Amino acid sequence: MTAPDFTGWQEPWPLTPTLHQLAEPRPVIVEMNRALPLAKNAQRPDRLPLRVLAGGLRLEATMPGKLHAWARLIDGQWLACIEIRVTTGDGKTGLDMWLWVTADAVLVDAP
Repeated sequence: MTAPDFTGWQEPWPLTPTLHQLAEPRPVIVEMNRALPLAKNAQRPDRLPLRVLAGGLRLEATMPGKLHAWARLIDGQWLACIEIRVTTGDGKTGLDMWLWVTADAVLVDAP
């Protein structure tokens, strides 16, 4: 997957920017239950076929990620543009997942 493209962004108020791009990605920890609240639709693992358990993407409660940018919403909240590496249940393959998440999903900076 490719990173978001900010090249066409025109800042409406340059003295109080809406979009803050980081010069270098910053390591963070993301609370995935806040970033993607999927639990209400989840099935118990013992009811799923092995091909789903092995081939589906594994999301943990917290995951390391890279923070690339912040964007302000009209209500004053901030969204974080995060890149997370996710792998399949068997660990044989994976992909980079790009997410826009609320600031409360970004727990702490990684050490």
